[in-house]
Amino acid sequence: MQDLSIASRMNEMPVSAQHRKITSLIGIGLFFDIYDIFLAGTLGVVLGKTFHVPTALLPLLIGSSFLGMFLGAIILNRLADKMGRRKAFLTNLFVYSLFTFLGAFSMNVTILIVARFLAGIGIGAEPPLCDTYLSEMLPTKVRGLYIGWAYTLSFVAIPFVGFLALGLVPLHILGMAGWRWLFVICCHLVFPT
Repeated sequence: MQDLSIASRMNEMPVSAQHRKITSLIGIGLFFDIYDIFLAGTLGVVLGKTFHVPTALLPLLIGSSFLGMFLGAIILNRLADKMGRRKAFLTNLFVYSLFTFLGAFSMNVTILIVARFLAGIGIGAEPPLCDTYLSEMLPTKVRGLYIGWAYTLSFVAIPFVGFLALGLVPLHILGMAGWRWLFVICCHLVFPT
C-alpha cells in the first residue's frame, strides 16, 4: 500500500520558488535573532557609560535579553502549536520589534533592562520555530541545504550590526544618540511600513 500522508506528498513535491521564498523569509527572521545577540555585545560598553551603569550591573543589562530569549524559546513556542507557525513567527517578531523600539527611548537603565528582557522573549522563540517550520515545509532532498541558506542569511547580521554601530554610535542624529538608532533601524527593518 502506498503511503499517501501529507508529509510524504510534501517530500515528493518539486522544489519551487515558494520554497525559496519561505527559506528567505525565515532567514530574514533569524537575521534579527543574530542582530540582537551581537547588538548586546556591541553596545555593552556604550550603554554602561550612557546610563552610568556600575560594573556589577552591566551583566544584567547585557544578559537581560538573553534571559528573555531563554524564556521566549520555552513559552512562545508552545503557542505556535496552537496558533500556527506563521502567525507565531509574526507575533514573535512583533513582540521583539515593539520592545526593541521602546528600548530605544529608555530614560534609565531599569527601563532598558525590562525592554531588552521583553524583546528577548519575542526573539528567543524564533530559532526553534524557524527550524520546525522549515522542516515541515521543505522537501527532504533540499531541507539541509535550504536550512543552511536560511542560517547563512541570518549571519549577515554580524558584520551588519558591527558596521552600523561603528558608523552610528559616535553620532547624534535628530537629537538622539547613535546607539538608540541601532534599535530604531532594527525595528524599521522588521516592519518597514
